[in-house]
Amino acid sequence: MAACEVCGKRVMHGRRVTFSAKRNPRLFKPNVQRVRVRLPDGTVKRMYVCTKCLKAGKVTKAVRAESRT
Repeated sequence: MAACEVCGKRVMHGRRVTFSAKRNPRLFKPNVQRVRVRLPDGTVKRMYVCTKCLKAGKVTKAVRAESRT
């Protein structure tokens, strides 16, 4: 299942409630993206990070080197 490797946000369970108050199970999935991240020691690693952590600046995205052709 989807999980953020920074904050640990995972799928949550809840209920869908209709206008007539019928209840059905549902899932709340985090918006997780696969991103190339530069770690504090300088290495680059692909990680699954939620968009909330990306927007908050908890990780720094790694930029690819320019190709010289």
